[in-house]
Amino acid sequence: MALVVAAALLTMKYQRQGNDCVAAGFLTFVAGESLLLAGNAAGLEASVPSYVGGTSLWAAALVVVSAPKTFALWMRLTAFVAALLFVVSAGLILWGAPLLPTSTPLPAAGYPFLVLTFIGWIWTLLKPGR
Repeated sequence: MALVVAAALLTMKYQRQGNDCVAAGFLTFVAGESLLLAGNAAGLEASVPSYVGGTSLWAAALVVVSAPKTFALWMRLTAFVAALLFVVSAGLILWGAPLLPTSTPLPAAGYPFLVLTFIGWIWTLLKPGR
């Protein structure tokens, strides 16, 4: 729930700054995270369809947020790696692979890159002069 609220606030922040692409990315992230939250009540196996949709939206959001040079290069690269891993995971699930949200190596390999991206976004917001 905190990620939905944070991404909604970031949508407003970047929209007000006139950075529509980044704002749209954070709005897409809100949609993806909301879809993931909706599937949580169904249990691990039953949540797979909403997981595929949510992580696909995450991937799109990460690419859209990272396309402009708003954030540092390392953050943009971690976002692109996470997006790629989530898209591959979603594709494998859609093609019938028996993956759960907690499966390793995929989709679990995408989470560390997502967290690094989050850390970068937080660092950007908290550093002096912002």
